[in-house]
Amino acid sequence: LAETSSGTMPKKKQRRAANKQTKSQTKKRKKQLVKAGVSLKFGHESIKNNWNSKQTLRQNYKRLGLAFSVDEAIKSAKLKEEKVGVLTKELTEIQAAPKKEKYIPKSMPIDEQRRLIALMKKYGDNYKRMARDIKINVYQKTENELKHRINLFKHLQGLDEDNKS
Repeated sequence: LAETSSGTMPKKKQRRAANKQTKSQTKKRKKQLVKAGVSLKFGHESIKNNWNSKQTLRQNYKRLGLAFSVDEAIKSAKLKEEKVGVLTKELTEIQAAPKKEKYIPKSMPIDEQRRLIALMKKYGDNYKRMARDIKINVYQKTENELKHRINLFKHLQGLDEDNKS
């Protein structure tokens, strides 16, 4: 650390101020990056390809068929305006794409299985009492957490009601 002009060590506020960038320095750095050809980051490839840097943010959003603010989106939904923009077709395709299936774990730790078996032997299907048993339920799982874990355990063991037929 550098000493101040009076020969003493700088205070915490002075040290923090020395490392801080001002707004003008930040703007200058961004301009240098743009000149160097480093592009700004966009969320989606189609937005990046259709973005016009000569237009304002609001103009770009309107041309692409996006809402600039939540208020605008609500107003257009109430008026039921069909916005025709560059991205409208791509967005409808993305929304119509099939959703990923919910992930179901394929295993469970053995010690957790032992605890669940002990709880099921002692209390059957009474999850409320299972949740209150601090000797077996050492991780203090709630009633709903226990219900979910026991259903998963039954599914993994092939004991669930769907497979009984």
